[in-house]
Amino acid sequence: MKIFNTLLTLLVISLASGCSSNPKAPESIKKSVEAPKLEVPLELKNLDLELQDKLHGVWKQYFVEEFNDSRSVNVLVVTNRSFKGKGFGCTDDYFGVASDANFRVGVCRVNVPRNHSTGDLSFTKDQRESSQDYFKILGQKELNLNALIDYLKNSKRSPLLFVHGFNVKHEQAVLRASQIAYDLKYQGPVILFSWPAGSGDSFFDDKMIKKTYETNYKNAQGSVATFKLFVSKLMENKIVPNIVVHSMGHQVVLPALFDLGKEKNPNSDSTAKSELPLGEIILNAPDFESDLFIKNIEMIKNLSRRVTLYCSYNDKAMFASETVNNTKRLGACSYMEGIDTINVSLLDNSTLGLNHGYYASRPILTDVFQVLLGIEADRRLFIRKSDTNSTEKYYLRQ
Repeated sequence: MKIFNTLLTLLVISLASGCSSNPKAPESIKKSVEAPKLEVPLELKNLDLELQDKLHGVWKQYFVEEFNDSRSVNVLVVTNRSFKGKGFGCTDDYFGVASDANFRVGVCRVNVPRNHSTGDLSFTKDQRESSQDYFKILGQKELNLNALIDYLKNSKRSPLLFVHGFNVKHEQAVLRASQIAYDLKYQGPVILFSWPAGSGDSFFDDKMIKKTYETNYKNAQGSVATFKLFVSKLMENKIVPNIVVHSMGHQVVLPALFDLGKEKNPNSDSTAKSELPLGEIILNAPDFESDLFIKNIEMIKNLSRRVTLYCSYNDKAMFASETVNNTKRLGACSYMEGIDTINVSLLDNSTLGLNHGYYASRPILTDVFQVLLGIEADRRLFIRKSDTNSTEKYYLRQ
């Protein structure tokens, strides 16, 4: 038994020494069985959260004024309407529908009710009515142009310059400017250029649409020089306005900008966008000749950061204007390079009405809000590209 145990021990030692003498396993095999080494950063970063933190700081600086309740909105007014001799005011009692050789400047303080539907202008002159439900004129004051310019310079914000359209009297223009500013939560000053539009004061004048159109058209063209003078004053003082225009107001704005573009003629390739004299130019349902606009578009592009055009196939006012003027109108949609042409036909296709007042509606103002933040069209909500060879660049979806 002792001999057996000795032999067994020698056998175990022999086997052990034989295994240890085997050659080492190839490096390729060792690597295949080793666990890969992962480089794990000390701190995992979420890009979305990081950008949100940065934007939070930006929005805190950008959005200073609150528009969550009824509030007064100061509408700065420049007007060449006929003066009725009662001092500066904000209703039709003060300014008429004919042109004046001089222009006046002032401010209208307007109560914008929190309960108003987007686009609605329920107005009352009775100060006892609810401020939560009605627009009211709270006050007015005449200014001179230098005082207005000083106020704009001291604000250090880009003003919103609104130019109304056809058949809009002074009071309605003031209320509309306040509504648009409120619904956009616009943070800078608001300026209304109130040109002599609207029908006469009699019942029959109000029914004579063709006569009103012709008179308004003539007045719009006669207001170009005044508007050009005012915008020139802004440019001289390095005040960079965002311009929002509707309908026949383009007969005032576009010729003035064409002239300014020819006079200034900045080189768009060498001028930084931050140095351009105009900000966003937003054209809504322009009652303006398409070919004339296309011919002069470079003049506007060279002055402004961007041009956005809202148009519609369903705009009956454009059909009527094309018949009267015998030319294609810009508001019926025309494609051109370098312009964000946005077709809103999907949103404005009612059987009744002219489908011409969409500029103050929720869908359009939602998109304009993003335009004013500088967001590119193809990154904005509810925008899709149009089909190849369409008359517009984008569609605003339902």
